[in-house]
Amino acid sequence: MTTEAAAPTLDDDGLLALTRFARMAAGADLAVAFEAGEDGIAVPLAADPSRPPFPFSISNMRLGEHDWSKGARPASQIRLPSTILAALGRPARDVLFLPAPTDESPRSGVLLLFSANAAWQCDCPFRDGMAQGVPMLGKVFAQMLTSRRSMMKRRLLGERFHDLFESVSSAIVILEGDGTTALVNQAAATLLSIPAGETPADRLAIAMRQLREGALNAAALAETYAPLQGQLDYDLITYWMIGDRQFEVDTHPILGDGANGRIWLFNDVTAQRKAQEELRHMAGTDPLTGLSNRRSFAATGQTLIDRLRREGRPMTVLMLDIDHFKSINDRFGHPVGDKVLQAMARRCRALMRDHDLIARLGGEEFAVLLPYASAEEGAAIAERLRAAVAAEPMAEVDVHVSIGGVTLNGEDAVLDEVLGQADKALYDAKAGGRNRVLFA
Repeated sequence: MTTEAAAPTLDDDGLLALTRFARMAAGADLAVAFEAGEDGIAVPLAADPSRPPFPFSISNMRLGEHDWSKGARPASQIRLPSTILAALGRPARDVLFLPAPTDESPRSGVLLLFSANAAWQCDCPFRDGMAQGVPMLGKVFAQMLTSRRSMMKRRLLGERFHDLFESVSSAIVILEGDGTTALVNQAAATLLSIPAGETPADRLAIAMRQLREGALNAAALAETYAPLQGQLDYDLITYWMIGDRQFEVDTHPILGDGANGRIWLFNDVTAQRKAQEELRHMAGTDPLTGLSNRRSFAATGQTLIDRLRREGRPMTVLMLDIDHFKSINDRFGHPVGDKVLQAMARRCRALMRDHDLIARLGGEEFAVLLPYASAEEGAAIAERLRAAVAAEPMAEVDVHVSIGGVTLNGEDAVLDEVLGQADKALYDAKAGGRNRVLFA
């Protein structure tokens, strides 16, 4: 099994240089620096003059049984792994171990091997007079291993942060505390039309301003953000309408202090908002006819009455009831009756103005709100509705409708009371012969 070597780091280069120096100073033929934990598995990090060998076990080497401060030991006292012997390329005569324990890798160190074959000569200019200082290098190795592990942790954390930063679907912008640079993930880069990665803060500010000013609700957003200019620690969630998409934009200072920087999160909530709108629509819609139901009509109707009262404008309310609808169900069946109700809804809606509201209150009973319609205008609209219903059969059934109406002229009123008056007029229209319009 082979593994692709990682690109060397500054710490790896330094570790290799120190390993080479230790070999030359000790007059050794091979030096291997490795990292090992309590499990005894040694991972070679640097070797000289060869490449680092494969990982090996030090559990049976009995390195901890010797006092290495007294110098090298005969290789016969050490069980050298085959991978080390293969790297040496010759039989070993002596072994010197420089312990370099760290908190996380307490069995780390450097192995120095001396060849048993005199024909094997190392280029060791520092051999004489310096070997006694070699054991002191163990502390330097330990410090370097600790530094290397710390750097690797930082790199790993950085890589994990980068993976997380780029893997989330949200657009993320992190503004540095110095206010000069920002980090932008790919989702944010696409949204803002700027490169991903590090970007100057002034370029980011321009891109975000252009995005906000292009929003459908730009005026409302400008009004919201204007008072916050110059504030460092504000925390805010708004909704930006960008084309046919809706974004929940959450911005807050890092760790609650704007001096540390600021985070902007752009979450595309288009699907959720549409689902919410659909749920609201379903809650206020009659499933058979698609008209507003009683609940929606009541809420909208009272709001209209209150608004038109403040404006001093008129409004007409109509109550419609299909004449002899029970007999239609009895003669033709409920499926035909349902088709009649659906056709009734379509025909009435086609004759109404954009701001008028029609609802099915239940059964064959309908209600209509005609904002700004005076008594004369309301009566004319009611008559057109009555005539349109009677003009052509619905679901191949001749249908007539009776209509009762009442007009408000800017006075204070409660919708239920107004409907009661229109319903009374409707009752009188039916009592008077049906297929007619009567106002209270």
